[in-house]
Amino acid sequence: MVGVRIALQLLPGGSLLGQALSEFEGAKMNARLEQLEEDLPQRLGEPLAKYGERAKELSAVLYSLVQAQPQDIPTTHLDWDSRLEPFKKELRHVEADGLLQGSHAIGPGGEFKAGLRLNRGFVVYLALLHDKSQLIEKLTPAIDEATVQLNGRELRKSIELPLTVIDSFFDDYVSRGQGFKSQEIGSSLYIPKV
Repeated sequence: MVGVRIALQLLPGGSLLGQALSEFEGAKMNARLEQLEEDLPQRLGEPLAKYGERAKELSAVLYSLVQAQPQDIPTTHLDWDSRLEPFKKELRHVEADGLLQGSHAIGPGGEFKAGLRLNRGFVVYLALLHDKSQLIEKLTPAIDEATVQLNGRELRKSIELPLTVIDSFFDDYVSRGQGFKSQEIGSSLYIPKV
C-alpha cells in the first residue's frame, strides 16, 4: 500500500487519493486497492489513457523489457525491441511528456533506434501496474523501516523485483528527502535518514 501512495504522489491529483488510501486498513484496504486499480483511469485521468487505447499494452511491453534486463546493474536504458515497433506513436507522446527519452539516430529507422531511457518515476508506476503487489508491499516497508544502508542487489534476493525497480524506489525516496543514494555508476545503495 505504501508503494501505491508513493506512485500516487508522482501523478497529478494523486495526493488527494493518497490521503483517502490512508483511511483504510486490513482486508478493507486490500479490497479497496483492487477497486482503486480498476477505477484509476476515471479517478486520476489515468496517465497512460491520454496516449490512446494501446498505452496499457505498451506499458506491459516496457515493463517486460525492464524485467528481462540483466540484474547486475540498475539501468533505465532499454535497447530497442521489435515488440515496440507498433507503439511508435504512443512512444512519441510518452516521450513528449518526459516519461521516457528516446535515443534517436538520423536516417531511416533512426527513431528510437538506439533504444530509450525511462524516467525513474515512470519505472515505479510501471512496477505498480504490472508486478505482483505483494512484492511492492515487501519493498516499501523495507525502505521505510531501514536504519542502515540498503544494498539493492541484496534486497533483490529477498524481494525478487528487478534491480532497476528497487533502484527507482530508492530514487523516489531520495526525491522526497527520506535518504541518500550512492551516485557511483552501477551501484544501488540507499542510506536512510534516521
